[in-house]
Amino acid sequence: MESEMMNMFATPLYKSSINRSLSEQEVRYIRSQLSDPVFAVSNHSSRNKNVLDAQEMESIRGVIQENINSYFKTVYNTSNDVVLQITQSWLTVTRRGESHHSHIHPNSIASGVLYINVAEDDGINFSRNEDQQWYELMRDTENYYSASRYYVNTKVGDLLIFPSNVLHGVKEVATDIERISLAFNTFFSGELGRDEFSNSIKITLG
Repeated sequence: MESEMMNMFATPLYKSSINRSLSEQEVRYIRSQLSDPVFAVSNHSSRNKNVLDAQEMESIRGVIQENINSYFKTVYNTSNDVVLQITQSWLTVTRRGESHHSHIHPNSIASGVLYINVAEDDGINFSRNEDQQWYELMRDTENYYSASRYYVNTKVGDLLIFPSNVLHGVKEVATDIERISLAFNTFFSGELGRDEFSNSIKITLG
């Protein structure tokens, strides 16, 4: 019997690297933003939710935006005059015994993470949204089609961008480190739809 399995409607996961170390100015700014963090379910985050707006982070923001543009071009390749614009950005610190619960990012199109300090063999777990799954089957082995999780190993300087509605989280930190990452959300800025279909809309983000 001949057969073929084809993959439909892939979930895009973009991985890149900033290919440089952080400057002393950037490190000082990041440390200052994490000097008095707020508790965030199972770890801590910066009070400032727009850290990439700071002058000290201008270069990092430029690199991140270049990668967002590349992600957007590859995934959407639209003829509309529209871009993905960063809306919020914040720092997260996770210490020994802490983790980052599985979550999504509402009110965002694509979200991303820049890894600033990580442990050895560190990474992020992406999970299938099984709330919409109405059956349960015990799997002998997991494969591309049945796996409930997808793990991505990460190192300092790595940058991930993914759809904001994909569940993701980080396992408990087991070593004496401060696991630091910079997360961001995006939204459409510009023109969507078509006038002739009465669905044209212009979005301008402040």
